[in-house]
This record gives sequence, C-alpha cells and structure tokens, in this order.
Amino acid sequence: MKYFYGKSRKEAAEKLEAYNNDTRKGIYIEPNKYTLSQWIDEWYKTYVVNRVKPTTQANYHNITNIYIKPYLGQIKLMELKSAHVQEFYNSLLTGGRINGNKNKGFKSSSIQCIHKVLRTLLQAAYLNDLIPKNPVSNKRVTLPKKEQDAKVNTLTPAEQKKIEKLCVGTRFGTAIILDLYTGLRRGELLALTWNDVDFKNRTLTVNKQLNRLRNFDSNSITKTSLTISNYTKSSVERKIALPSAIIEMLENYKDNEIKNRQSIGDLYSEHNLIFCYENGKPLDINVLPRFFKKLLKKARIKSTKFHTIRHTFATRALEAGVPVKVVSQILGHANISITLDTYSHVLSELQDEAMQTITDKFLSI
Repeated sequence: MKYFYGKSRKEAAEKLEAYNNDTRKGIYIEPNKYTLSQWIDEWYKTYVVNRVKPTTQANYHNITNIYIKPYLGQIKLMELKSAHVQEFYNSLLTGGRINGNKNKGFKSSSIQCIHKVLRTLLQAAYLNDLIPKNPVSNKRVTLPKKEQDAKVNTLTPAEQKKIEKLCVGTRFGTAIILDLYTGLRRGELLALTWNDVDFKNRTLTVNKQLNRLRNFDSNSITKTSLTISNYTKSSVERKIALPSAIIEMLENYKDNEIKNRQSIGDLYSEHNLIFCYENGKPLDINVLPRFFKKLLKKARIKSTKFHTIRHTFATRALEAGVPVKVVSQILGHANISITLDTYSHVLSELQDEAMQTITDKFLSI
C-alpha cells in the first residue's frame, strides 16, 4: 500500500493522480530507484519546458546534459551526498575529467552557474519528497571564491572617432554607431524593429532580443535557430532618448532600406527589422562582431570583443556626467549595483577629477 502526503488534500490527491497516470503509462519509478539523471529529465519536463524563457531553457539543458549528467547522473538520487557534489566542483575547478574528457579548469563564475541549476533541481526533488534534504543547500558544499572582475575594455575617444568614420557608407555601420550611443546588448540591437523607433519623440524602445538557441523541435532539421524573444535579459522594457543626430542617421538609413526593399520586390522577407540582411532576413548573431573586427583591423586598433561597444558607451556617459542611475537604466541593468561594480574604475577616476574641480572652484586659501 502506498501513501501520499501533501500540505493539503488537493496536493495529496494530485500526487496520487500523477502516480496512477505514470503507472498506467509504465513510466513510474520508485523514488528510491531514481538516478539523478532520471530526475533531471523529469524536472526538466515538468518545471522547465514552457515555464521559463527560451534562453533559460537552453541554458538549463546545456548545463545539465554537458556537465551534471556525465559526472553525477548515474548516482541514485537518494544516495547523492554533498561529498559527491564537492568532488564534482573540485574537478571542474582543477581540470579533472568529465565524461572521459579532461577539462581545462572552469572559472569560479561558471561553477557558480552550475551550482545554481543543481541546487534548483535538487530543491524540487526535496519538495516532491524524493530526498530527505537538499545536499547542496545551506552551504553544504564549498564554492570557489569569485574571481576579481577584470577591468572592462573600452575604446578611447580617439579610437571611437576612427571607428565612426569607417562606419559611414557601410551597410552595418549604422548599427555600430547606434550601439556606441545607446549601449545595447548585441541581441537587443539585432531584434530592433522600425516600430521601436519613435522619430517624433526621439526615443528607442528596447523590449526584445535575438538569440541563436537550441531547437527543441524533434522534427527540425537544424539543431539551432534564430529566435526573437519578447523580453530583454533583465525582462524590463526600457525607453532610450536618442540625440537628433542619431535620429537623422536612422531616417536616412530607413530611406535607403525602403529603396532596397523595393528593388528586391517579392523576394524580400518582411520582418520589419532595422538591421537585417539585404533580403530582410534576421542577421546571424556573429555578423556584427565580424564586421566590428574588420573595422578594428582597418583602424589599427587592438582587437577586442563586440561587447566593448557597450562598455564604451557606459564609460563615455559617465565621463560626460550622466548620473549612474540614468546610465544603469539605459543599459538595462537589473539594479544599480551591477553598474557600480562594472564601472567602479571609471567612477574612481571621475571622483579624482571632480574633487580637483571643486577645489579649483571654491578653495581660496
């Protein structure tokens, strides 16, 4: 005889119904026979699919299948101990073997991400009465110390001017210049449509992002696909004020795009995207970074990541005296502490300059 418990009669009845359904389908597994790998599959199907953002779903799939399952998956869920997980994290940190392959050693931030996923799925197992306690909760394992954040790379004002000049007259140059004056994330930039630009009020609405995600459709012939999701990384829609010069640049760019669309005719794929291929289809996420690399090489500037454009905008804004809170809102940071932590070196340099300005203006001794 089996007993099902819950915080309410409804919860106990739901567990009984789930048991009966699984038994009829022949997929019921006794709790003490569950392996971690089997529970991950169940957790993923029940708590992840269609319940979280596509980007989060893809992230959970990668972390569980590439890292957690190969090392811990065959352990019985009831027998999984904190020591097993600690050994796993130590192996990741020092470059041990995972799935027969030696890894190069993970950053502590990557191990933190893996830990968050493992803690979440094990907490779900605990709440479903599959384990007596979560073996990785309440500091039961020791995580590596967070690395000190490296100083962010930015373009100097002179380098920025070189890049802007090289952008003139190029198809993707407008995207680079717009990014230099808004600090958009790459996915946000590529997901922009003409509906997001208010030419009259000179604002830009940021409310979606483009990503290349794993394709979970079993009938699909491709493993990944470009997907535009109706939310940003921080899930907050934001409006950014645009200078007159940027509005004018976008107006000219739009006129040229309309002419291009007319010349292509029925072969044009209408997505209303601002930045796209000549046939209207969404740009692959690597197109702008490759274009940016070419600009850097042509300008004889040291190679750096596309994300440097975002850091450059933030640095120029702070140097211009824009309040940190405003910069944080424009960048779409979840909270101001992220902005303060990321650009602390810039703020420190500006503090010295501000103190000298105050002294020069008011000190009379």
